[in-house]
Amino acid sequence: MKKSIFDKMSDSYENFHLKESKIGGGTVTVSPKLKLTLGWSLFILCCVLAYIFLGMPFVKKSKTVTQQEKKAVLDEKVKTDEEHDTIIPYEKDVDDVLNEFITNYFTAITSCDYLRLQDMVTNADEYSDDVNLKKKAEFITGYDNITVYTKAGLEEDSYIAFVVANLTIAGVNSSPYDIMTLYIVNGERGYMINNGELTSDVKEYIEKVKGDADIQKVYKSVEKKNAELKEKDASLQQFYDTISGKDTTSKTSEKQTGENTEASEVNSENTVSEENQENVQAEENTDNGQGDEVVPEQ
Repeated sequence: MKKSIFDKMSDSYENFHLKESKIGGGTVTVSPKLKLTLGWSLFILCCVLAYIFLGMPFVKKSKTVTQQEKKAVLDEKVKTDEEHDTIIPYEKDVDDVLNEFITNYFTAITSCDYLRLQDMVTNADEYSDDVNLKKKAEFITGYDNITVYTKAGLEEDSYIAFVVANLTIAGVNSSPYDIMTLYIVNGERGYMINNGELTSDVKEYIEKVKGDADIQKVYKSVEKKNAELKEKDASLQQFYDTISGKDTTSKTSEKQTGENTEASEVNSENTVSEENQENVQAEENTDNGQGDEVVPEQ
């Protein structure tokens, strides 16, 4: 009886997998177990080779920007307070180690862990105690859903990190978005935030790449999302009014006035005023490279 194609395939499978195979006229016998082991080994090897030659091109890699290209930014004739064509393109979440470092940094801030912060910055004196951290933690209690946009810094092994996160604010129902700018260096101790005095060239470089069209698109996206949140959440609108000095109803007692003053002090170091938010600048903190928490104009 003539066998069907399925019968032939079944016979081939049985002969190859379930019976011994003889090689070289019967001089070498290969057991089914050995054939199975060799088959899986070959399959794994093919998977590894496929990953190397096909998968590796899709793995995120940091783009190399030469020192000449970075120094050329200083010669660019652009206005630092206006959006312009992208000079140094950003990379999004390209380094898992850097993302973890930044996440740990903001966790240390909300937990007022000043000792840990001393090991994460170039100028440890800023965190000699936790007084200012505790004041800030009364209002901003969490940073979540952190996304890191990095641009190459002027100095070797340095980066400008634009950190977008959702804030958890005491007394506010929703979680608005915020943008913080950090100047980060990578050395023998790993990643560190340069919160010391920056050179004039570095300050100019930061201001110029901040005006790049690609990062300005991120700022505008944050503005739009926060505008939508403010329309739906009265508590968020009141918070913005309080820190901008527009909320007069919350100043009916001496205690409330003191609370509002502290809120303004905490945010004045990190928040751009509404009048200047349109340009999305961070003039307040580029002197020391700290995170300038920008609450964009709504």
